[in-house]
Amino acid sequence: MRKVMLLLPLLVIVACGSQGNLIGTGIRVGLDGSITTLDPRLAVDARAVRIDPLIYSSLLQLDEKGRLVPDLARSWSQPDARTYLFHLHRGVYFHDGREVTAEDVQATFSFIMDPRNGSPKRGSYEPVRRIEIIDQYTVRFVLRDVYVSFPYALTVGIVPHGSPAGLKAPPVGSGPFLLLQWRPGEELVLVANPCYFGGDARLDWIQFRVLANTTTRLLEMKKGEVDLLQNCVPSYAVKFMERIPEVKVIHEPGITYQYLGYNLTDPILRRKEVRQAISHAIDREAIINHTLKGLAVKAEGVVLAPLHWAYEGNIHTYDYDPQRSKELLDAAGLPDPDGDGPRMRFFLSYKTSTDMETMEIAQIIKGYLKGVGIGLEVRSFEWGTFFEDIMKGNFQVYSLRWIGVVDPDIFYYLFHSSSFPPNGANRGRYHNPELDKLLEVSRRTVDQIQRKRLYSRIQQILAEDAVYTSLWYRDNLVVMRKEFRGFQIYAGGEYKSLQDVYREEHDVVSSQRP
Repeated sequence: MRKVMLLLPLLVIVACGSQGNLIGTGIRVGLDGSITTLDPRLAVDARAVRIDPLIYSSLLQLDEKGRLVPDLARSWSQPDARTYLFHLHRGVYFHDGREVTAEDVQATFSFIMDPRNGSPKRGSYEPVRRIEIIDQYTVRFVLRDVYVSFPYALTVGIVPHGSPAGLKAPPVGSGPFLLLQWRPGEELVLVANPCYFGGDARLDWIQFRVLANTTTRLLEMKKGEVDLLQNCVPSYAVKFMERIPEVKVIHEPGITYQYLGYNLTDPILRRKEVRQAISHAIDREAIINHTLKGLAVKAEGVVLAPLHWAYEGNIHTYDYDPQRSKELLDAAGLPDPDGDGPRMRFFLSYKTSTDMETMEIAQIIKGYLKGVGIGLEVRSFEWGTFFEDIMKGNFQVYSLRWIGVVDPDIFYYLFHSSSFPPNGANRGRYHNPELDKLLEVSRRTVDQIQRKRLYSRIQQILAEDAVYTSLWYRDNLVVMRKEFRGFQIYAGGEYKSLQDVYREEHDVVSSQRP
């Protein structure tokens, strides 16, 4: 087995790299932007998070319904409230032939926990006291205190011990596909791992093509140069896709949460009334009905979708009310200098990506804010530059989305004062001692009824402070060629089910790489 694994990368390169062909049957997936890193210890952008489960196995994983299920863990138990014990499958190998052991598990999480490595996931492991290797296939996590959501933190891909940070050259994994080629900003090619412990994939390869331009992406699908587009087809193009005979369009309600984020250290935006005014100034229902063609649901809550057990609907909400918006701005000491005249109360910078639909929505929001006397300068950037600015806090207003949220402990990652980047995703630098205390207690509360009360209060505070402007929950929208079967939509948009996808034409021998 180990010899086969060591030979595999060489055989793949000889078979397909030298001839420019990908051997066997595969699928071509279009992406709407680039990937910053695939290293699972560092990756937080949506595209990497969705692709990584194909390359990396983890102790636990989320299934298509967002439920925790074992992966590398053969079994796991909780001897007491602060201890988690994991028994690994034996005979699982990384793509370079090394066997996956408890040492690799320990090293992966120790890397994340080490502040010198700057992992944005570090905050989730602050409660860990130590990670113990019991034997080659058994590892124990000992926590400083009870942390109810800890199992959700164990869905990170495991990499070999000693792996350096892989910003440009990611470490190997042990998942159903291995990385053959990565050309940042252009393509990512994966080939099937014939020794995957979970069984053989039904596809021989997957090619992810970066097609940042919306028109190009749609035309490539129409021409047959792309087989799958997931959550990157603008709403206005759905009817166009439905008219292509070879293509099927699938959409279902989603839990992807779109929001406006604010820099709370900004002298204007740190005033709660300004953020509340912006929330009242935007007609979200009009945007959903006309621009998004009804393929979204207005978000009244904060982050969590209405069907989530911890969702709280009894919060301060922000209906479209321009007059209320103006009153709040006046109360904040920011009067309109000329009534209904052309002069603005103040100006803000709104950062976004170059995605066509995203820019269109930004311009619509600009129009709504102009109506209450707020000038908005829309600035679009290539994804990598845009996301880096957001991580650094180099913004006033931006819009992003949170995908597939199933664990309410995400509130700690997003809003606790210890979660400023790079230790978390509190990108607006929100600091509220009351909220910090509630978030800390919520991590230690086992009783779900009491946890629900805590999370209800947390959501009420966040809504009252308008830390985000909640926009909508987007439908999951998949466009794919009809000959492919077996694709399942995951709550977070992960591409994990591609390992089970197959093509009906079984006589395909090879496919020319585009």
